[in-house]
Amino acid sequence: MRSAWRKIFGDPVRAFGVVSLVALVSLGIAPAKNHFSEWRHYQNAYLRLIRGRADAVTLEKRMDHGVQQIWLPEQGVVDRCTSCHLALKQTSLRDVQEQPFRPHPPIPHSLTEFGCVTCHRGQGPATTVHEAHRSSLAWEEPVLPAKYLQASCGQCHMEALTGTPQLNLGRQLLAREGCVHCHAVEMSDGTIMQGKDDPPPLRHVAEKTTREWIYAWLKDPQAYSPTATMPNFHLSDDAARDVTAFLVAQSTPSSAVASVAAPASATPDTQAGATLYGQSFCASCHAMQNAAGNLVGGDLGPELTKIGTKTNPRWLAAWLRNPAAYDPNTRMPRYRFDDRQIATLLEFLGAKKDDDFLANAHLGDTTPEQVEHGRALVIEYGCASCHEINGVKKPENFAPALSRVGAKRFAQIAFPVGVPHTLPDFIAAKVRDPRAFGPSLKMPQFKLSEQQVDAVTTALLAQTGRGVTKAPIVRAGTLQPTSYQPAGRAGQLMRGLRCLSCHSINGRGGDMAPDLTWEGSAVKREWLVQFLKNPETLRPALIRRMPKFNLTDAEINTLTDYIMTVYQTAAFDRDWSPANPTPTLVETGRQLFYGKYACQSCHIIDSQKDKGYIGPALWSAGARLNAAWIYHWLKDPQALRPGALEPNQHISDDDAKALTAFLSSLKSSNSTPSKNGGGR
Repeated sequence: MRSAWRKIFGDPVRAFGVVSLVALVSLGIAPAKNHFSEWRHYQNAYLRLIRGRADAVTLEKRMDHGVQQIWLPEQGVVDRCTSCHLALKQTSLRDVQEQPFRPHPPIPHSLTEFGCVTCHRGQGPATTVHEAHRSSLAWEEPVLPAKYLQASCGQCHMEALTGTPQLNLGRQLLAREGCVHCHAVEMSDGTIMQGKDDPPPLRHVAEKTTREWIYAWLKDPQAYSPTATMPNFHLSDDAARDVTAFLVAQSTPSSAVASVAAPASATPDTQAGATLYGQSFCASCHAMQNAAGNLVGGDLGPELTKIGTKTNPRWLAAWLRNPAAYDPNTRMPRYRFDDRQIATLLEFLGAKKDDDFLANAHLGDTTPEQVEHGRALVIEYGCASCHEINGVKKPENFAPALSRVGAKRFAQIAFPVGVPHTLPDFIAAKVRDPRAFGPSLKMPQFKLSEQQVDAVTTALLAQTGRGVTKAPIVRAGTLQPTSYQPAGRAGQLMRGLRCLSCHSINGRGGDMAPDLTWEGSAVKREWLVQFLKNPETLRPALIRRMPKFNLTDAEINTLTDYIMTVYQTAAFDRDWSPANPTPTLVETGRQLFYGKYACQSCHIIDSQKDKGYIGPALWSAGARLNAAWIYHWLKDPQALRPGALEPNQHISDDDAKALTAFLSSLKSSNSTPSKNGGGR
């Protein structure tokens, strides 16, 4: 060791030379590292790629050499991705599939104004592939997998976008499957996501069904109805028995059921019941399996395939007579069925049974201990988060908030065996099988397909909170529902008919049927009166349609007067006529309809020839719609009904007048639609 030291540093000259050499090598490391850096390798590879292409000179001139950086301090974005991804804006290279030289697909945002990490995540300042794309000890957030990329749109956009179907589905599932009853989900615009399911109150459940049915339902809700949104808590036999005991014990009599006499038996006539069920368009909201085993109908209400196994006939009679008397918050309207019709429907629905569902429900006498244990389980599992239960308050903050779950840190996560250590994999595993994280966890099992799991994961990954910190100009909120209520006698009728379950008015209501905010400007009074008496089919391809509510003439006149008076737009006078509908103008409009604008692609006038099933049928447009509405609708549909499917085709004034004249001339009722039904 000493001899080596003397050999290297034996005299000052030798020592100076050695130190100088070490210093020189040290100084050369940085340039060498820079020369052999990954970004330089990719820039050289890019030059080789474009060499020989017809636009090689242009592409090379556009290329920025060296480390490139996008800095957006107002958004907290720093990234150097374009140091390697050199062809993001070069559309002439769209035939190139090799990364990182593939051009970016068209998007509505400027790459230089938003950067890359805003959407793709990853470590923006990094200049190596591993550090930029993957997680490390210094950086937990890797690049977002492509199948979850729509989550990035959800950081700023609260509304449903056409280009984000997976994100839209995920948010719908969070609301429809009841997730938000337990978990608080605050959006970036400050709104709290609300549930869109309709969990029934259990305050009078013993009048509605039996102990045996409750027990079988608690054991496996999907065994009764594959479309049930209630998850499976995997209760043991004893736990399901005790919860059943408590729910029956807490049940109190309902005045709505007590006031209804035991229903009289109707003459057995299955066809009559099926006919009345069809004429009432129950399938608009409720699904039921047909003879082929296919589920047919809507999902606004519960599935009715096995309803006879579930409900007490007396309760069902009271429900059919007036649903709101039993549940004031129900979305189901009052149909005004008479006693004969109620008996007919009871016979039809009561026959929809599945005795096998109750085959394993063998319950003995209830004991006080079972009731008390059942109450403890109801509180433990947070049943009152969804259901109204006597003696049990709705819990506050029952489950962890998910408002920032998309930015959850690894230090807060316990990964089970077999789950990759990434946030998307953690969320997907949690949604797919919650009990895999521990058998004692309370979160139940939801019956979701892999596509739905990915959709929910996408929606939760969007909950990063980044939209809150971004400039308001890049944060797109959504319209907030209002507390609008129609007034007066008409308002009472509309609340009884539950119009807002399907229709939206002044920012409040459903989206299954057209917005009625400007209905008084759109339709003619004579047509509206006839429609309320017997709703006609306007969309032949749809099963859903407005049911017949058996309204009296006085009630119809009250509703019509209110709609025609109150629901008008100030944008134009509904009695204004855009042009004199001469035969020549009508013919010009017909040619424009079938030629220049090809309206028959979406609408039907001649049911034998036209194939448009997207929009409403127009064979009686002149009898239904005011000419002023038709004209202004053609000019800009979105101005009258934001979100309308019909695009703005920027029709000229003259063309709009001609089309209005043609459509206003259509008053025939001979082109009858399909018997499959339709929706307005």
